[in-house]
Amino acid sequence: MKQLIQIGCLTLLTLLLTGCGQTVSQITKGELYPRVYSHQPKSILVLPARNTTTSVDATDHFRYTITRPLAEQGYYVFPVHLVDAFLKAENITDPEIVRQIPVKKLKEIFDADAVLYVDINTWDTGYTVFSSNVDVGLSFSLVDTKTGEEIWQNNAYAYSYQGLNGNNSLAGLIVSAIVTAANTGTDYTALAYTANHVGSKQLPQGFYGRSYQKDVEERIAILDSAKLEDGRLYVDEYFISGVKKEGKVPLTVRQYQKGYFAFPVNNLNFFQHNGYSNYYVTQEINGKKFLRNRFFQYENGFPYLLANGKKVFVFTETDGTIPHSEENGKYYFQIERIVDLKNQPKS
Repeated sequence: MKQLIQIGCLTLLTLLLTGCGQTVSQITKGELYPRVYSHQPKSILVLPARNTTTSVDATDHFRYTITRPLAEQGYYVFPVHLVDAFLKAENITDPEIVRQIPVKKLKEIFDADAVLYVDINTWDTGYTVFSSNVDVGLSFSLVDTKTGEEIWQNNAYAYSYQGLNGNNSLAGLIVSAIVTAANTGTDYTALAYTANHVGSKQLPQGFYGRSYQKDVEERIAILDSAKLEDGRLYVDEYFISGVKKEGKVPLTVRQYQKGYFAFPVNNLNFFQHNGYSNYYVTQEINGKKFLRNRFFQYENGFPYLLANGKKVFVFTETDGTIPHSEENGKYYFQIERIVDLKNQPKS
């Protein structure tokens, strides 16, 4: 499964790169997630996921498939069934109440180095005459228990798709072959694992991983989600208005016959999907609520996009919304500050 997912990512990345003129930022994990390397957490406590969707089963599917991906990244993960049993014994069963427990208190109880908050913000099922799909969206936030600082954040998106394939192109056959070999039908547990796996994949290796503190220079190729030009950060119209109803279903959906696929939401092309248009989600982290845009990555609470090998932080309103401007049909965000990753001091 893991190899198939990676092959699928590489295949789609190749297709996208050859099909458009979008630039690529080659950055290292140390540049992208410096706080993980400076805090060096060894153990992670995963709190019950906060489920804002209408699916009552989503929480269990994601909670019981998160341990393995994190363990594969080299972290000790507190057994979720033991954590749940403790919380139940303390009459704390509501995830909303669990979210209000300060991380310092969780540190006293479990002695965990970090706490992982997971928000399930999308679980939508769609049907047509010839196909069906399940779209899911996740937001991850890793908080250091000593300082209460958010040291890593990521968004992930996954979907299952079953139906007729109306495209017999070479690209369609390649992608269909990948997912057909991995899946024979919709399996919510497998879909949840896929989303958790991809969502945590970019997390730097933990103390028990073979590449602990060695992957700081590991380079990641990420398609830029914006264009830096004339002191503005330009984005595609999809950032503002989503996929138009009369528009075509994006490649990432049309090419599938059966199966599920997931990817981190850190570039525009992978994010374009007709079932994921609600861009803002309210996250409650360490007892505080934040309104966040799922297009953006966040560092220490501030949103940014990658462009030309730089982290471009944008202006936000006090409520967390990110205002945009339009000029001659082009959409852009106001820039707050720019961090040139090539010149960034090593942590």
